[in-house]
Amino acid sequence: MSRAATARREPPRSTQDVGRPAQGGESVPALPREAVVLSALMLLHVVLMTPISAPRGWWPLAFVCLTPWCVAAAWSQRAWLFHVLSYLAGSAYFLVNLTWMMPVTGLGYIALAFYLGVYWLLAGWAVRTAQRRGVPLVVSVPVVWIGCEYLRAVALTGFPWLFISHAFYRVLPLIQVSDLVGAYGVSFVVVMVNASLARVALHRLSRRQSAGPRGPLVSVIAAAVLLIATLSYGWYQLSAAALTAGPRVAVVQADFPLRNTPPYSAPGPIVFGRYLQIAALAAAERPDLLVLPETVWNSVQNLAFLENKNITIPGQSPSVYAYSMLCHEATAAFCRGDLATADRTLAELLERWVNPARVPRRNGVPEPLPRLAGQSSPPVCAVIGSMAIDPSVDAAITGVRKYNSALVYDADGVQRPQRYDKTHLVPFGEVVPFRGTRLHWLYAWLNRLSPFSGADGTYEYSMTSGAGYTVFSLNTPQGVWRFGTPICYEDVMPYVCRGYAWDGATRRVDFLVNISNDGWFLHSAELPQHLAICVFRAVENRVGIARSVNTGISAFIDPNGRIRALVQRDGVSHGPGIEGFAIEPVWIDTRASLYGRFGDWFAQSCLLLSVVTWIGSLAARVARRFRTARAGRAADASPAA
Repeated sequence: MSRAATARREPPRSTQDVGRPAQGGESVPALPREAVVLSALMLLHVVLMTPISAPRGWWPLAFVCLTPWCVAAAWSQRAWLFHVLSYLAGSAYFLVNLTWMMPVTGLGYIALAFYLGVYWLLAGWAVRTAQRRGVPLVVSVPVVWIGCEYLRAVALTGFPWLFISHAFYRVLPLIQVSDLVGAYGVSFVVVMVNASLARVALHRLSRRQSAGPRGPLVSVIAAAVLLIATLSYGWYQLSAAALTAGPRVAVVQADFPLRNTPPYSAPGPIVFGRYLQIAALAAAERPDLLVLPETVWNSVQNLAFLENKNITIPGQSPSVYAYSMLCHEATAAFCRGDLATADRTLAELLERWVNPARVPRRNGVPEPLPRLAGQSSPPVCAVIGSMAIDPSVDAAITGVRKYNSALVYDADGVQRPQRYDKTHLVPFGEVVPFRGTRLHWLYAWLNRLSPFSGADGTYEYSMTSGAGYTVFSLNTPQGVWRFGTPICYEDVMPYVCRGYAWDGATRRVDFLVNISNDGWFLHSAELPQHLAICVFRAVENRVGIARSVNTGISAFIDPNGRIRALVQRDGVSHGPGIEGFAIEPVWIDTRASLYGRFGDWFAQSCLLLSVVTWIGSLAARVARRFRTARAGRAADASPAA
């Protein structure tokens, strides 16, 4: 028999085929036993991780939720089995915790969950590779996990949702480190604690995992020191903060859930009228600024559109102009305190655009139409969310440019010419990919799949991204303040709020106003999770944030991340039927922010190390196969034994 034949019949090396070297002469566990143990560990991981986020908020579980996954990564002998189960665990976690997406897109929800499971697979791959090279779990797991969190936040436009750190939005001492390294720093500390506990468990359960009796102790000490240092920094920042009260802002919230099939929501004039009713009550308390949510009554109120009544909008009714002009006139009258004119304009809107059959009913009886008769309020400066249409035609998309915008009406009722156009658009919700590219055929196919593309699937609802961050000014008796208006999920994207708040070491704004419309998610867990994520934007950039959100949760967050006030009903801020307003000074902070100056340097470093690990693993595999092939050719060329 030839040497090559002999080599092909030899059993594979354990260090190559099972993912890590077997130590102490122990045999590889039987496949059924290993599958059962790993499945149990993954199930425990998902069960522990699920309730840590809002609205449950069982944040202490975050310190142990990753421990079973870490144990599985280090203990498993069959790499393929661990990776399959890890991917399924990650996908299952998102399937359980993203159910709030189902009312908007069931297919998209499932596809997104199985896509996000890939990051569990990538993390496991890097951790096992690092382990084979002697890197301790307490180092590899937090670095890799944060690298994957950052990759998830930027890949395919990004989805930075349900990070480990988000569970701690109410644990103020722990999250202050975000002004140094972002929310990723909080995740790093917590994941390191998980890894140290996994190291202890592995040492106790299996001596072959131990690098000596001091191994677990060193890991625990390292994690404890980092946790204590993080808390100490947080307590110092909380005690040293010298916040000052800025302008008084009123945030307005009504409750109009949305659907992705016609008629989508209550008629626009009813929504508009209800918001004006609540806004009048808020304006009566003389805030410096009044804030209404993102695009809730479906008008197009930017000046460039209103001054060009002959604009043709493909797929939309010509009545859009008349409807939008009346909304603009009512808004202008309201802001200058002329509620009589605003009420007459609202009455015309209700008469012309509300079908009696679509009037909301309670116990079978139509609810009264919203009117402003009997209400009064002084002039007020207001921020509103609106569609904006640029009359110039974009040849690349064969139509007008549409934007999701924030507009400002001053207290004299005049709309400012400057506006902010949302820069980070939500895929499929606001823009269909590949529009205006050489793959336009793919765009057309994807557009037809969307529920927003009309009955024949040809309506192009996609918007255009804005060109930059508009800074607005607000004149008050205290002085002039600068503010920005991130729209909807832009407060989820760290780079957007940072770009708004900071230009290197220079502060661009004094506070942020987030206008959002979470009515698509029907009072689900999305609402408190959205608020929790916004807390980190306040701490990272040391800015106060006022949020006005259709269906909620509208709130004020100070630069330390403390939630100061919420729109509530009977002490409840999350659920159906919660309408009203809250007025609070936005708190001003003069502290610098390392994160504001340098951004995601820490998370990017973790991703770079993870990429090096992945490339190293691939290179090792290629080199191993090359050596095996060369040895085989050499054996075949040698004389027969």
